[in-house]
Amino acid sequence: MCGCANLAAQRLAAEAMRRVAARLRPGLSEAEIACMAGGEMLSLGAEGWWYHGVAALVLVGPQRSLVSVSGRKYVPRKDVLLGADDLVTLDLSPVFSGVWGDYARTIYMQNGRALLEPEAPARAEFAEGYAMQLRLHRELMEWAAPHTRYEEVWRRVNVLLQNEGWQNLDLHGNLGHSIEDDPAKRVYLEQGNPAELGGYGKPFTFEPHICRVGGRWGFKREQIYIFRPDGRLMPLE
Repeated sequence: MCGCANLAAQRLAAEAMRRVAARLRPGLSEAEIACMAGGEMLSLGAEGWWYHGVAALVLVGPQRSLVSVSGRKYVPRKDVLLGADDLVTLDLSPVFSGVWGDYARTIYMQNGRALLEPEAPARAEFAEGYAMQLRLHRELMEWAAPHTRYEEVWRRVNVLLQNEGWQNLDLHGNLGHSIEDDPAKRVYLEQGNPAELGGYGKPFTFEPHICRVGGRWGFKREQIYIFRPDGRLMPLE
């Protein structure tokens, strides 16, 4: 699968994220935001959802943003409401032209208004989560090469997180996965996976879900990556 085939699906997801962010208001529930995200993706041409039939995995606020849950078990809450100075993570999984998009962002609420990249939050604990996510993605692009093994990405990122006082929240401990036609065929950025990023020949996601050790807030940022012909890693966007 050529990474370029996923570009349109990824752009659809990114545009849906922007549209949802523009509509976010205090008092919306996880369920309402999930419905909103699905509707925006459908309006942009999405044909369905590859991740266990879940259009958007939405987690609002302290504690809930720390949750890592499989799409098989995820149910958006009607009783968890977005606050005026809060955060919400959306993980979108559209299918477009038969291929996947996979795109997640933590959106920050500030005085009742949603902030989406590149606008950084002012609240200190949000700002440090935002900055750490950008750092993880930037550093991955600096050192990842086609011969880098999946397990090396897992090791290096987890060592960095530990050294800086952060932790990986993923329920399986992984940091991303390959992009496939069948979810069951995914391979993961996880401990013990010797596959090479470039050798596998497919695009992959990098999606660290992190929090400060002992912290109340979880942060997530997901991007699909591919290698350019010169061997440099680039986001598919």
